[in-house]
Amino acid sequence: MEKIVSSTTNFDVKRFDRWAATYDQSILQRLYFGPVHSKMLDLLVREGPKDALSCIIDVGCGTGRLLRAASACWPEAQLLGVDPAEKMVAEATRLNPNAIFRLAPAESLPFPGQTADIVLSSLSFHHWANQKKGLQEIVRVLRPGGFFCLADHNLILLARLFGERVKSREEIRALMISAGLTVRQQQRLGMRFVLITLAQK
Repeated sequence: MEKIVSSTTNFDVKRFDRWAATYDQSILQRLYFGPVHSKMLDLLVREGPKDALSCIIDVGCGTGRLLRAASACWPEAQLLGVDPAEKMVAEATRLNPNAIFRLAPAESLPFPGQTADIVLSSLSFHHWANQKKGLQEIVRVLRPGGFFCLADHNLILLARLFGERVKSREEIRALMISAGLTVRQQQRLGMRFVLITLAQK
């Protein structure tokens, strides 16, 4: 497996590597990650592409749970995932035999330009070292008219105490526009501290 410099701190990568073996059994899957994933996919089904999809990319894919859920909505699509934590990628590969996973940061996606109809990123954006560069990479790999669905928490004051790069609704919108995306919707989950942004190339 080719080693690529991580977009997150070494601390982040080591923490997620330690978590990889039990990540799918965490109570957070049911209480937090699962509801976020469902809301993202519901939004995409309702407001996203209407034609058959050929490819979906998940950036910061962890063990591939969001891609597994996406495959139920778009069974014909090729599934690709990237994550900077090597053990997460190993678990994703083991758990998702019909998908392809690569060890890579958001800022250096190992895919050709105009590959994906949809790019997803769930609750990893605040870990990216260079969010502007990561968004530029997402625009590069999206096909014209393709959709990017980003979910991230925005407990800004608390997160910044821990050095996380959390952005407000307005900051995310500005970053996406500067990368060449058109923001279609921004909405909060019932829990209020998670913001989902749907944008289009």
